[in-house]
Amino acid sequence: MKEKKSIYLVSGEPSGDFIGSEVMSELLKIYPDASFCGVGGQFMEGFNFKSIFPIGDLSVMGILPVLLKIKPLLGRINQVVNDILNNKPDIVILIDSPDFNHRVANKLRKKSFKPPIVCYVAPTVWAWREKRVTSMSRDFNHLLSILPFEKDFFDGKGLSTTYVGHPIIPEINKVNKKDSFKLRHNIKNNPVLVFLPGSRTSEIKRHIKPFRKAFDVIKNQIPNIVLAIPIDEKKKYLVDEFFNDALFVTEKNKKLELFKEADVACAASGTVTLELGLSLVPMVVIYKLDFLTWSIVSRLAKVKFVSLVNLVLNKSSVSELLQKERNSKNISESIISLLKNKKLFLKKKKDLLEFKKIIENNSINPSRKAAETISGIIEGSVT
Repeated sequence: MKEKKSIYLVSGEPSGDFIGSEVMSELLKIYPDASFCGVGGQFMEGFNFKSIFPIGDLSVMGILPVLLKIKPLLGRINQVVNDILNNKPDIVILIDSPDFNHRVANKLRKKSFKPPIVCYVAPTVWAWREKRVTSMSRDFNHLLSILPFEKDFFDGKGLSTTYVGHPIIPEINKVNKKDSFKLRHNIKNNPVLVFLPGSRTSEIKRHIKPFRKAFDVIKNQIPNIVLAIPIDEKKKYLVDEFFNDALFVTEKNKKLELFKEADVACAASGTVTLELGLSLVPMVVIYKLDFLTWSIVSRLAKVKFVSLVNLVLNKSSVSELLQKERNSKNISESIISLLKNKKLFLKKKKDLLEFKKIIENNSINPSRKAAETISGIIEGSVT
């Protein structure tokens, strides 16, 4: 086995940056002299990796916002494609960010790029825009999926798929039980509400005001409640002025410690709902898209839910407050109900235990599984 490998990775979101860093760590155990290049953030940059441009340049969500930034985004796509062609890596791993990464894969194929291209984290084509599977099967050699039901779906559509699970699973399970967020902040007997407004600037701005109004109502009903907000240090300025009564958490390991002891959460739909679900935190999921994007998505959607917990369980376990329903009144009532209705709270906990059992699936370390699969693809033993 040739040890020296050149591996190209592209991640456009903070969650993908974490996934990329975890698989890089495992790949170095297989290929100690491997070199990495591409696009990523602070987690990936911890592995002698320098992103060719800031990861934030790709953090755009929704049809209208993408259209407004279409020229620079197309420029970034071409930059990545040209960089890959110049570097001639042994393999390309495109993590999440499907609207960007799938265009990169397509352009590479059109330029007769021969090394394998791997998609890590499947787009929700089983939920909407199923026609994308055709182009994925053509442009990607393999898919690494993080949800168990995706393997059968994509295998059946002609795209070779390995279910690896989400790398956050072992991170959550190894949180030191001796470390206590509540003790550290001297709030042992207080209920803790976690607010996660999203990772993109547009999401944070969109969700702050209705939640601020909702929290005022919640605080009035439950005076001893403590609000904790995990947020990237670089985005903290967006929420500071609205929440001078909150505890801010900017470190990932501290966030998982918080989840271990949190009572309830209000979270923007996304990967963090998987983290909350695996941490057994009953939650309310909120989200609002711009009018144009929502009009298109709602017409094309083939599933009844948006949150990962509901999708995996195939039932309405987590409250989803979307678009007009995502208002301060509904948010406050949903959170208060979870905290004051013990029967409802325990029912949600039971559902999350079922969710956790399905997702964990007794698998090996997800990042190790992903790295072994990637190695198999490079060496030709996995197709």
